[in-house]
Amino acid sequence: MTAKLQTTAVPREAMPWWSIAEVAAAERTEAWEDTLASNYRQWEVPTRVEAGFTAQLRHRDIAGLRVVECICDPCHGRRLEQHVSRDDAAYIGVQITKSGRECFRRGDQTQWVGPGDLVIWTSDQPTEFTVTERLHKVSLILPWNDLRDRLPRNGHFHGSVLDSRSGIGAVLYSHIEALARQLDMLESGDLCAVRRATCELLTAAMSGGIDPAAQPLSQQYLRRLQDYVLGHLQDECLSPTGIAQAHHISPRYLHLLFAQTGQSVSAYIRQQRLERCRDTLKNPAHRERSVAEIAYQWGFSDPAHFSRVYKQQFGQTPGEQRR
Repeated sequence: MTAKLQTTAVPREAMPWWSIAEVAAAERTEAWEDTLASNYRQWEVPTRVEAGFTAQLRHRDIAGLRVVECICDPCHGRRLEQHVSRDDAAYIGVQITKSGRECFRRGDQTQWVGPGDLVIWTSDQPTEFTVTERLHKVSLILPWNDLRDRLPRNGHFHGSVLDSRSGIGAVLYSHIEALARQLDMLESGDLCAVRRATCELLTAAMSGGIDPAAQPLSQQYLRRLQDYVLGHLQDECLSPTGIAQAHHISPRYLHLLFAQTGQSVSAYIRQQRLERCRDTLKNPAHRERSVAEIAYQWGFSDPAHFSRVYKQQFGQTPGEQRR
């Protein structure tokens, strides 16, 4: 009888929890304000926290995307225009609420969130939050520029609460929940792929929050074309002509649609392929595979050409990427 091999994932060094209990009582308001600022951009805590206030937080950076898990007692904070103006760049925040209740106020809009809710906010708007019941939440914080080119141009995204019970909202909620559970398990070679998948899900979720009036049919069609490209990256015959034929449009119209992004069709295909190659090269699970094999997998037919464009894109050769 053959013994069945059992494998158990070995966690990385556990992400440490920061706890306000480790801070002197007289300094807890300032410590809480500093912790909020270092994880969610700059916020102000206008009233001192209660003497028995408790809070704990942990985070992990995933290739430029920060995952933050926080548990805290009722409190209040605000992000004023002066805080927004100090930022070097705008950020997107995505939050799932595991338990508790919180209220967000932006201008004349008020949004209440509770267990199971998913809310998306942007750092470029003055905002206030009020935690009314002990809160357990998980947030993703990432640069707005990481998503800007994936969304329709000229559209304005309004922060919103998404339905997490069905559709893309449910998928995104489950994804963020899984990230929190696996913070200690993710290998460094997997982080770029995790980040890319997260951005794709978030883009899909945010597209529904952009003013329909700001989405001409051409931009909606562009998204379908981009999705088609992403689903056919491993086809080395993928080309602007083939994409146009598959969608029964002229190559000229195809190029006009992609001109909205400031990037040609071929440049978009190449960039997406290069990002997949980089993720594969950085993943230890693919260490034994040759650079040429990985290039072929993602649609590059000439390894020498692949190495040249890879270095142009990322500043190092595929071989140097693995060192």
